[in-house]
Amino acid sequence: MQTVFILFLFILQVIGFYFIALLYMKVSKFNNLEKKQQKMMAEMDDAIGAYLSELKEENERLIRIIEKRQENDKHDESTPERRSQEFELQAESKDFTIVRPRYPMKAAMKSYQTTPTLKHSSLSKPVSNVHEMDSRSLAIHLHDEGKPVEEIAKRLGKGKTEVELLLKFR
Repeated sequence: MQTVFILFLFILQVIGFYFIALLYMKVSKFNNLEKKQQKMMAEMDDAIGAYLSELKEENERLIRIIEKRQENDKHDESTPERRSQEFELQAESKDFTIVRPRYPMKAAMKSYQTTPTLKHSSLSKPVSNVHEMDSRSLAIHLHDEGKPVEEIAKRLGKGKTEVELLLKFR
């Protein structure tokens, strides 16, 4: 009778170890899945930041092209020099395409931090403990405070669409 009882306990112990091993494998799968998701989120964040940086550069390039055209339109009659400038502007504007992002998130944020901010009497109010935030964090903070997108864009010296993208991809 004791041998049967000991054999029964031995079998239960083996089954218990088997279930413990199964549970351990499931937990490790979930941990690996979580790590993969975090890595994918970081890559997506970098990709979006790089895309925004590239978009900003393309916008600045477009602004330069428009300013050159406006300067050329202010000149009097069409001269051979002006025609050559118009040809260069047309060739440059044909190159105006969005290319695949090349910069990591840190480089994109660094370029945004170097952008001068606009000074406006109602917008120059200090925000509590956000003086050292980057523009992305500041935009999110101001949005959470209920500020409209236009005001956030003026405060950061960015376009309205750019701020909307920052807030969408927070």
